[in-house]
Amino acid sequence: MRKLTSNQWFVLTLWLVLLMLSGATFTINNEDYSRSINFFLDRIPFQDPSMPLSWQMKTHFTPQWQAYWFNPYNVILYSYASVLSLLTSWFDLMIMASILKLLYLVELFLLSKVFLNYKKPYHYFLFILLIVPLCSSSILAFLASFYTDMVVVVILPILCYVLVKPVRYSTLSIFVCVLIISSSKSQFFYFPIIVFLSLLIFDRPFNKKQALVLTLCLVMSVVSMLSISGSANLNKYHANYFGSYLFQQNNNIPLDKDADPSCVGIDIWQSKWDLKLGAIPAPPHNNCYERHHAEVTFYKPLYFFLENPLLLASLSFDKGIQHQMTEDYFSMRYVNKYIVSQDALITYVTQLKDDIFKPWRFLISFLITLTSIFLYRVPNAKLLFILGGFSSSQFYVTFFGEGYRDMSRHLFAMNFSFDLLIFVSLLMIIEGIHTLQKSQRASQ
Repeated sequence: MRKLTSNQWFVLTLWLVLLMLSGATFTINNEDYSRSINFFLDRIPFQDPSMPLSWQMKTHFTPQWQAYWFNPYNVILYSYASVLSLLTSWFDLMIMASILKLLYLVELFLLSKVFLNYKKPYHYFLFILLIVPLCSSSILAFLASFYTDMVVVVILPILCYVLVKPVRYSTLSIFVCVLIISSSKSQFFYFPIIVFLSLLIFDRPFNKKQALVLTLCLVMSVVSMLSISGSANLNKYHANYFGSYLFQQNNNIPLDKDADPSCVGIDIWQSKWDLKLGAIPAPPHNNCYERHHAEVTFYKPLYFFLENPLLLASLSFDKGIQHQMTEDYFSMRYVNKYIVSQDALITYVTQLKDDIFKPWRFLISFLITLTSIFLYRVPNAKLLFILGGFSSSQFYVTFFGEGYRDMSRHLFAMNFSFDLLIFVSLLMIIEGIHTLQKSQRASQ
């Protein structure tokens, strides 16, 4: 049996430490779990911080092909449950999370090896320091969940690695990674476009084979998104009455002539937006969705902001949105938290990140994206473009997709991409310093 290398022992040790630091961190079900687990599990309690974390699986799984849309995350989860059912009838969420945490650490370490050679002991110390923001409760809790958002945590680091490190079957790896992200959640459908643009800007020569598979990913993700017509109708209503119209009302801007003032800020589940509490009960029997769902479109909010580019540029600093720009994710009301954690250290990391970056994540991501374009001669700068572009664009896609409604959790991908962007940026700076030191020693 082959002995483990020092790097493998290092990652395994970090994994065991991480398990000890995050063993009591998970996310609760906010009625979204059913989309992924109905094939093999019965209903999980709604918004219950004390919910069990292990459930008996169904005797007979519902066939995956009966799903009404293609979702790679559901396919992977179903496959895991199918293999697990050969060994036990119980599905343990924290065991799955433990496996994902090991995979996550391995991916981060591989990505760091693009920039650090680990020939010096302090490189390992640097890695530990750099991954601290990526091991916060706000990230690890989603590995102990059934939210499709977590695919970015598992897939994005390894995608970054294969994009800059020559590996066997790199084109196939890129196809699989990009397809999983773009097709798992409708708000990620455009992700192949960002990766495609990075090829245009940074790759010399242009890789036609990778461009072709990215085009195929985009087509598949769009088809998958269009197949969810029911959710799209709800999102259109929220994009207007819980998004654009609500923004106009909050900022004393005259409402569009098509808007019904009595319905602004009211969602289809009879909650009314409130700045102090997040949400309060709406007036009974308002029938806002029934009266207005046929007349709303995704284009109306977009058209309003395109006519007012200064409002579009300053949108992230809107007082209502600033409450949503947190990694302490909540559902509508500020007290309805997604994350349950008894792990003080990783919870403190989440709080620290909010204290430092909360108002600035979007702006920093956008500026790094622009800066990366001027570094087009630096191949690894494509990661800055992809991560920064995905992070900053997620802010607008989220707002124009459903407005303020549940915006906090919908910004998870933006926040994680930002954290990974900072990780890669610091690694590039460290690599640059090392290169400069080598050239100075060589010239002496």
